[in-house]
Amino acid sequence: MEMPNDEAGERLRREVEGGLLYCHHRENTNTTQALEVTAFTYAVIDLLVEKGLLGEDELNERKQEMGRRLVEKFNARGMNVAIQESQIDKYKFEGGPQIDCASRVHLCKAACCRLKFPLSKQDLEEGVVKWDLPRPYLIARRADGYCAHMEQGCAGGCTVYENRPLPCRAYDCRGDERIWSDFENGVVSPGLEQLMQETSAA
Repeated sequence: MEMPNDEAGERLRREVEGGLLYCHHRENTNTTQALEVTAFTYAVIDLLVEKGLLGEDELNERKQEMGRRLVEKFNARGMNVAIQESQIDKYKFEGGPQIDCASRVHLCKAACCRLKFPLSKQDLEEGVVKWDLPRPYLIARRADGYCAHMEQGCAGGCTVYENRPLPCRAYDCRGDERIWSDFENGVVSPGLEQLMQETSAA
């Protein structure tokens, strides 16, 4: 029997996500090995400098320049895969802040729901929380910059609240100076607007 379009689409997405997860895992492994080789190379160079076979000033200048080039290439090729390394079971996490968000959202504009963060392996394997395909594995966001799982409008609820990632459970905005100057008195930070602009979806 043919699956409904929405079911087939979700299955396809899960298959693509699984394939990309494997590819990005391999990329991270290869990158780690490349960094180890680079560290070994630098160690050899340092020894040559110590023995007077290379000029330290000239070498350092060249090394910094090459380092910048390598970082630019690394980022340009999308190899900076982000994944949350926490081994904590998000469903067993306790101690999250108790904040009456509904009474403050008109002030803070739900800025916390615009913050970028990587999902964990638990989130990815669970397959409920979506991630940004062009920027693996950051939480997926809408065109207006808000989390893709937030109901339309900055006062909306979370559509995956029971499955929300660990950062959503643990984050405490009260001490975040980008959002609040005085949380208790409801005074938002002068930098809130800048934060909103910085977290706008590309």
